[in-house]
Amino acid sequence: MHLPRVPHGVLDTKRKMAARPFSGLWKVSDPTLLQMTLVAGLLASVLGDCGPPPDLQFASPDNKVNNKDFKTGTTLKYTCLPGYSRIRPSSVTCNDRGSWDYRVFCAKKQCRNLGDLPNGKIEVKTDFLFGSTVEFSCSEGYFLIGSATSHCEIQDKGVDWSDPLPQCIIVKCKPPPTISNGKHNGGDEDFYTYGSSVTYSCDPDFSMLGKASISCRVENKTIGVWYPSPPTCKNIVCHGPRVRNGIILSGFGPIYHYKDSILFSCKKGYILNGNNLIHCDANNEWHPSPPTCELNSCIGLPDIPHAVWDGKDNKLKNQEVFEVGTELKYQCKFGYRPIPDEPLTFTCQKNFTWTPSKGCECK
Repeated sequence: MHLPRVPHGVLDTKRKMAARPFSGLWKVSDPTLLQMTLVAGLLASVLGDCGPPPDLQFASPDNKVNNKDFKTGTTLKYTCLPGYSRIRPSSVTCNDRGSWDYRVFCAKKQCRNLGDLPNGKIEVKTDFLFGSTVEFSCSEGYFLIGSATSHCEIQDKGVDWSDPLPQCIIVKCKPPPTISNGKHNGGDEDFYTYGSSVTYSCDPDFSMLGKASISCRVENKTIGVWYPSPPTCKNIVCHGPRVRNGIILSGFGPIYHYKDSILFSCKKGYILNGNNLIHCDANNEWHPSPPTCELNSCIGLPDIPHAVWDGKDNKLKNQEVFEVGTELKYQCKFGYRPIPDEPLTFTCQKNFTWTPSKGCECK
């Protein structure tokens, strides 16, 4: 059969359709259109051939491939790349659709288990397969010697870790500081390990300022330091405070040292102003300041010349304190009379004094 000459621009020499508009094909006669359809069917079987073989991440062809076109049914063998191992037949086949058929036939090799890291941990980011990474870290109070990471990489004909398991070494502190007028209960060791602690005490007559115990801690993940700072020993003495009309309930002195305290109250008729509890501070002063006792009532009975307390008020003669507003009545003794215009009562005023009265005079 003689095929008609293909119109210019429809098929190129590489059996690809040219950019000529499809609508232009309909301008040819119907017999010509039929013959072109037959040509397209024949070309379809030719176009089933495959191009260059696939470029796989895990394998490469056994032999160097120079061809660009391969017949349907062609099979090429591959070899797994370093870091991978074969899990099934390693080949690709050109199918009748013009593409290469294959199932993944190489798998990543696995690095050995690193085991445990004493006083630390291993963080597996994904797995132990080729190309993976693990990270190492140490527990609190330990610092890492070695690499903080390791990668599963190609070594010899297999895979192994790029860096060995590191070590976690306990942090050490120098001997604890010495202090004046005091000492600690630690021994004569050259160093103290993380978590160790010592306790300080002061010489007689000296008081401790700060925490008695300090411990070996870690700073910047590698440096051992004592925390908190060691205390100081100081001779602190506070003298007994004087609070007029006050009463000491506890803490009788007479010499007071650091943190000694006094608890105050006030006598009857007085009210406490300030804090009732004070303590001896590091500056040899009382903190807070001692309180004061302020008058809050009328103290004692008024002195009335030639008079006695009237009836029921007579029982108050032994009372010492009287609240504001208290009213007391009196009467003149035999042979005396009230002074004209003078009241026969006394009242406790807001200024804690009795109202004035001249009392009684001779008849």
